[in-house]
Amino acid sequence: MIINSTLPGVINKTPLLSTRKAPTQKEKKDTVTIGDSSIIDLHILHINDFHGAIEPYMEPSISTESEVGGIANLKTVIDTERERDLQGTLLLNAGDLAEGSMAAYVSKGRIVSDAFKSFKFDAITPGNHDFAWGKDGFSYMVQGMDTPILAANIVNTADGTVMEGVKPYTIIEKKGVKIGILGLDTPETAIRLDPAKVKGIEFKAAVETAKKYVSELKEKEGVDLIVVTSHLGLPEDEKLAKEVEGIDVIVGGHTHNKLEEGKKVGNTIIVQAGTKGGYLGKLDLQVDTSTKKIVNHTATLIPVIASNVTPDEGVQRIIEPYLSDAKKFGSEVMGEAKEDIHYSHNSPSKLTQVLAEAIVRRAGTKIGLCSARTVRGNISKGTVHKEDLFNAVPFTDENILTVDIKGKYIKQYLEDGVKDGAKGIGIPAGALKCKYDPTRPSGDRVTSLTIDGKKIDPEATYHIAINDSIISKKSFATAENQRVIGPFQEAFFDYFRTADAWDNKIDDRLTMEVGIVLPKLEL
Repeated sequence: MIINSTLPGVINKTPLLSTRKAPTQKEKKDTVTIGDSSIIDLHILHINDFHGAIEPYMEPSISTESEVGGIANLKTVIDTERERDLQGTLLLNAGDLAEGSMAAYVSKGRIVSDAFKSFKFDAITPGNHDFAWGKDGFSYMVQGMDTPILAANIVNTADGTVMEGVKPYTIIEKKGVKIGILGLDTPETAIRLDPAKVKGIEFKAAVETAKKYVSELKEKEGVDLIVVTSHLGLPEDEKLAKEVEGIDVIVGGHTHNKLEEGKKVGNTIIVQAGTKGGYLGKLDLQVDTSTKKIVNHTATLIPVIASNVTPDEGVQRIIEPYLSDAKKFGSEVMGEAKEDIHYSHNSPSKLTQVLAEAIVRRAGTKIGLCSARTVRGNISKGTVHKEDLFNAVPFTDENILTVDIKGKYIKQYLEDGVKDGAKGIGIPAGALKCKYDPTRPSGDRVTSLTIDGKKIDPEATYHIAINDSIISKKSFATAENQRVIGPFQEAFFDYFRTADAWDNKIDDRLTMEVGIVLPKLEL
């Protein structure tokens, strides 16, 4: 059911959220004449990687004084910004709508999609996590949304046509400017998910797909501007901008970048607004109506500060029954934490080690690896409920895999995790142990890698359990005999039902040794 709510205003308690007044009729003038040219203002409001962040949350990088985000707060901020120029504003969503919260899991994404119906997006492009519950689950989640769902590179395996329920692009006219909006999802989706979840569809290469449809939009449809809603990630967006001529704007997602001023690659403007609705992205464009070219732009991120915003009442009514169901699901007591159990993405930590061990135990392998980025929250001392574990490991679409791979590539994966600029360390499990020295040159920091105390053979093939985000890494490109064991979140929950998980201390399976001079590891 779509509820058309009133538009509660922003409470201007602090300057953390834009407090500029709504424009007067004079300021809303559609065009400004400069010489022989007429310049019009267009605006793109955008979000990405919402990940089911229904309720406000603390994020010190946005505000140390207030919770941020929350789907009802986000609606208010969007309405406030859109009201400034209704005729010249687009609202776009670059994917990963729901998966990542317990309420989204329990409702199979419907808490998000039902609320988003009232947002009236002009276009939504799905992300990899939007297929967490499979192809049919994605269709169920977006059922009834009166918004074009765009993904030109998701096609039916049988005949190459675009997947049912999805369009390659849509065309919208704003102030006389014809805008083509093209959607692209990451091909990583097919690699990282259980193949059964995406059976019958393929995720085609983005660049080739974009070239085809940019040409069609320009030559057949006669659009003036092309906007790509992309869930490829910033590096791939940059590649797209360099290799595909004719893209004016890329509204990006997947990599959770906070592009506070946007980024220009050639003639293409790239924007991205972080994650979880902590920001609303806004791109202001000035377009010359005689040439239909962008002559100026300003990209900003508007923080969604909960203490500054009156939540949208209609959205609140939609989400409340779903939240009640989720609370019931998360009430199971899983155990008692004798101390805070912390995680880190860049150094050894107890929580990441526990998850790595859970993977090995479920797979029944001698050795294993886990990406530290799989964990997204700490567990506090005291009684621990299922909700606490869910918030620590929120992604239900990731699986445990077993693969066969040479020892030198296991080392390479671990090496990549401790190099300069790495976003997440690799956590060894089972009989696999790794030592590294962060003071050594980047790319040469793993100083010891053993199985049962014996140095790993670089050319020998090992049977290893991993979480499936690892399989998309370059170091695992040669992995063979891939087998899906099952969801790693379930393995995590089951392990925490045992005493071992609560008594497990940080051991020596991943050890940082600073400044120790060791012989070079020959691999």
